[in-house]
Amino acid sequence: MTLRWIAVSVFAVALVGGAFAQSGFGQQRGQRGQGFGMMMGGAGMMSATLLQRSDVQRELSLTEQQKNQIRQMQENQRAAMQELRNLPPQERRQKMQELWQKNDPTSVLNESQKKRLREIELQAMGPSAFFQEDVANELKLTQEQRSRLQGIVMQQMQQLREQFQGGGFGQGGQNMQQLREQMEKQMLEVLTPAQRQQWQQMQGKPFQFEGGRPMLWGGGRGGAQGAPRGGGSGFGGGRGFGN
Repeated sequence: MTLRWIAVSVFAVALVGGAFAQSGFGQQRGQRGQGFGMMMGGAGMMSATLLQRSDVQRELSLTEQQKNQIRQMQENQRAAMQELRNLPPQERRQKMQELWQKNDPTSVLNESQKKRLREIELQAMGPSAFFQEDVANELKLTQEQRSRLQGIVMQQMQQLREQFQGGGFGQGGQNMQQLREQMEKQMLEVLTPAQRQQWQQMQGKPFQFEGGRPMLWGGGRGGAQGAPRGGGSGFGGGRGFGN
């Protein structure tokens, strides 16, 4: 894999957001799906990062005790992650899963807070959440719809690659934002009117992200005001490119 295509892949991950992170979609595509899942950093990374944002903490009405518990869990996880860097990929994935279960920051939330956090996650992810198996099942996506969604994502990735190779990313985040909006519009059109209505209900009350909606997993606007220092607006670092 060339450095240029790795860079394009990073752009694609930022654009797609949570796509393939924990879905049956990626499994159907074999090794390509596994690579996506690894780049996404695993299930739960988004909720962990959202919980670091001051705007999300206020929306959830977190107590000081909850904030301290979440902060301690995240510090424990960061410290433990340093020890996993040199492990083989398979063992590293297993250890990271165990580490996440031990330091799951959502475990300190009550049921109402968990429900609202999930709604905010879906708003942050946008239609890329359709690739999560639980979301796809709740919307009752057909196999045809799933295939069409996959096609839209792969088409956008190809477009990203062509623009990057042609030097078309001079405007940086602006181009990324336009591509994401284009992709999300196409993905929403795959849903039936009833599914679109259900999707709106699943997201709950609109949440106003400080600085704008985050550009997931790839920097961009939206995280500076609410995210922790050094966190940007991405949702956790990846774990490689399909090692």
